Amino acid sequence: MSIETLRAVAQPWQCDAMGHMNVRFYTGYFDDASSQFVGTLGGGVEQLGTADLGWADVHHVVEFKEEVKSGGLLTVTTRVIKIGRTSLTFQHQLLGLSGNIHATMEVVTVMFDLKARRATTFPDDIRRAAEELLSQEIS
Repeated sequence: MSIETLRAVAQPWQCDAMGHMNVRFYTGYFDDASSQFVGTLGGGVEQLGTADLGWADVHHVVEFKEEVKSGGLLTVTTRVIKIGRTSLTFQHQLLGLSGNIHATMEVVTVMFDLKARRATTFPDDIRRAAEELLSQEIS
């Protein structure tokens, strides 16, 4: 199941000389959506609190499908693709008003022990929340 993780407007100052949103801003939207997404799983900065845990993105694959013009109304949806022992793979879709896909980003992120500076296993609640979204996608 995909969930909505961001709504935005392509601002004129985000556009290049050709009048289309510059690629650097796609990444910004996807990064904001990632923060919303992990928060939905229970892994936001405020939720992790003093657990000394965080997230470390280790792989991004972006596909640009259709240009975004200035003023474009945008939505990002996100779905879980795979859950590992320490890593989570998910996909963002940047959608236009009519549901057209402007771009996608596949992300592999790792649950990160901020003190030890290495990957660590997911807390049970985060794993359960991710599994719930994965199981809903399959059915």
